[in-house]
Amino acid sequence: MSGAAGGRVRVPRNGLTDDRILEAALDLVDESGLAGLTTRALGHRLGVDPTALYRHFRNKDELLTAMADRIVGEGGPPVGVDGDASPRGQLRSACLALRRALLAHPAMTPIVVRRPPRGLNTWAATERALGLLRRAGFDGGDAARAYQALLFYTSGHAMLEAPYAALDPARAAAELTSSRLMYQSLPSGDYPNTAAVASHLYGSLEEQFVYGLDRLLDGLGLAR
Repeated sequence: MSGAAGGRVRVPRNGLTDDRILEAALDLVDESGLAGLTTRALGHRLGVDPTALYRHFRNKDELLTAMADRIVGEGGPPVGVDGDASPRGQLRSACLALRRALLAHPAMTPIVVRRPPRGLNTWAATERALGLLRRAGFDGGDAARAYQALLFYTSGHAMLEAPYAALDPARAAAELTSSRLMYQSLPSGDYPNTAAVASHLYGSLEEQFVYGLDRLLDGLGLAR
């Protein structure tokens, strides 16, 4: 949109903006899955002729890329957990925030994870993370590898969690419990190691993520 005379902002007659389209598109996917994201359905939700959408996004692929970048932006900048503004604290906070943003839109998680890293939010998140790692003393190569290790762990964990996040919480809990009970039912004589730890398998996925994240940060030598 361009500024009009007198400093006023010129608003499109149909009130359509990129942000409004992206918000409606994410709501539609959250409700109906990726199959429900059609030009006709999105135009109906926004109350506009579907062809108006092409003035903002040339095709569905461009729209999905923008939606993925918006989700990355939902995590916000790393602020540190419990007031921890150290590089470790901010990186930990960023990974936790990215996981939450991905699982808030589970149908979009594969799209966000598998698409090329494009968009202002995505590039800003990368820049911040690399800056924190360099501030912590990593050289160029190690900063790049550490960043990708954290990113791949977070996005990979979210990919595995997404099917549970798409379910009603009670059903998701029941499926996790069912998996745990299956392991607990195995004969201890044949699977002694599994039997010894079975009661700890398939518990809280968030606790599992945090456990792995902290071990990864420890392994990278990022002090607490």
